[in-house]
Parts: sequence; C-alpha cells; structure tokens
Amino acid sequence: MSKYRKRERWDAQDVLEEFENWLLRERSVRETTARVYVDQIIGFIGWLPAPVEESLRSLTPGAILEWVDHAARQGLKPSTLRKQLVMLRSFLRFCHRTGRIGQDFAGVVPHAAGWRLSTIPDPVPEGTIQTLLESLDLQAPKGLRDRAILLLLTGLGLRAGEIAALRLSDVGWRTGTLRIRGKGDRADELPLPEEVGRALEDYVVHGRGGRTRFDEVFLTMFEPVRPVASNGISKIVRMACSRAGITEFGPHRLRHTFATGMLASGATLQEVQGLLRHAQLRTTAIYTKVDQARLTQLVPEWPAAAESRWER
Repeated sequence: MSKYRKRERWDAQDVLEEFENWLLRERSVRETTARVYVDQIIGFIGWLPAPVEESLRSLTPGAILEWVDHAARQGLKPSTLRKQLVMLRSFLRFCHRTGRIGQDFAGVVPHAAGWRLSTIPDPVPEGTIQTLLESLDLQAPKGLRDRAILLLLTGLGLRAGEIAALRLSDVGWRTGTLRIRGKGDRADELPLPEEVGRALEDYVVHGRGGRTRFDEVFLTMFEPVRPVASNGISKIVRMACSRAGITEFGPHRLRHTFATGMLASGATLQEVQGLLRHAQLRTTAIYTKVDQARLTQLVPEWPAAAESRWER
C-alpha cells in the first residue's frame, strides 16, 4: 500500500503521504527532494505520542522546543541539524495550512548555530576507493549500478542529489559530457571521464534494462522498480563500505576526497570551484585547510590577498 507502511508507524502514514504531496504541489519541489524531507521528518513524527493526528492538534511551542533539544543531543553535525530544522519548519507550516495545527509554529523552531568554513573536510584514507570498487560483483546488475555511482562520486565529485536527478538524456554519449542538475535549478555540463563514461554505459546497457518507463538513470533493483532517491545513494555508499569491511561513511565524504585530490594534484581553486559548481570561491577554499603546504601556494589566488597588495 504505502511506501511508509512497513518502516513507520501506521497512524502516521496519511500525514506523511499528504506532506509529500503538498511539497510537490504547493512548494514545487522535486520528487527526490520531497522524499528527503519526508524521511527527515519521520524522527519528529516518531517522537510524538500516538495517535499522531491528536498529538499534532495539541502541539505546543514547548513540545517543539523539547524535540529540538532532543535532536541537538544526538551528536549530529551542525549542517545536518540545520537541515532537519529547516524541514521541521516546512512540516509545521504544512500542518497549519491543512488545519492540523491552529497556529503556524514554524517561527518557533530556532536556527542551529553554525559557522561557515569552520570544519575541515575529511577525505577517505588512501586505497579506500579501490577497496570499495573491488568489493562489487560486476557480474550482477547491482554491482554495475553501484560502480557507476561510486565513480560519479569519486571521479566527478557529484552530490548524491545530483546523481539521483540524472536523466538518460543528460548523458552525452557522443560528446563525452554530462549535464548536471544542481542546486537552484542550475544546470552545468561537465566533461565525462572515460572510466566514468564506460561504467555508465555498462550499467545502462547490461544492468539497467529497458523494462522501465523512468528516464532517471539509476533505478532500484527490486519491484516495484523506481528511481533511486538521494538518500538511496547514501545507503548504496554505506552498504558498499559494510561489504568491503571498512568504517561506513556517506557520499559527501567522497566529494571531499575528489576536491582535496584535485588540489593536491595541482588544480587551482578556480578549477576546483568550477568542477564542484560552487557559487562562491570561499566555499571551495575550505578544501585548502587539508594541506597547509598547498594552502601557502594558493595564497596568491585568494581574492583578499590581491586586495591587500593593492592597499599597500
């Protein structure tokens, strides 16, 4: 029946499905984004006493703040907590618009503290990527799919959401390019490395099959077949880690590895910025913190350094 039936509380099913439909209809978000919102709000739903509809009707600002405090104590990264709070605000706004809550409590949810560039990216240890790839069964469709996904992460530094959003029409088989649909409906065309292109071709021809109506490149393995969501990409990476017998990590750490590797091989900040599709150079600069020697070499590229020379 519902995709939430087996994994979540039965009495929350209707609320979760209606919230997803509201996101698609009223907020015009992508299907993959809506799924992420719903998955992230499940923690809040599960925390409420059953039945959930009754708990929502009697919800108070104090209860909301109590859950925020509970979430903050789970040891989440500041960026992860911020995302959860953004999604909670959206859910509370939905509850008000649909009459489940008498007031719009979105403003009650505090903003998680965080400072840009305050953390240091943590690339995976040398040899880890090869270990992941060698753990795959390339005689099976799943192995072909997972290899293509891992190479998109490690060879192009794509985000999980960008991989989930890939369409067959985005792959330039003849031109050797890949169109990426990024944040804010931004579209970029990147060169497609040969190894990554071959992995995509092997999956599409031998692993994906032609039995589906979906245009998305990456699909689930079991019936009912559907596109792999952003959180599904994360699960694929973590399962590959488990299969390879290494400590689990998510896809964004492979993006970090790609970026730091590019800098270490001599790429400029501007080149890495273009490959990562960062809107601002300051966002890319966080990767220089991994290698202090490389950071010293990059000082002349930093805008503030140029300004200070003019001031002298």
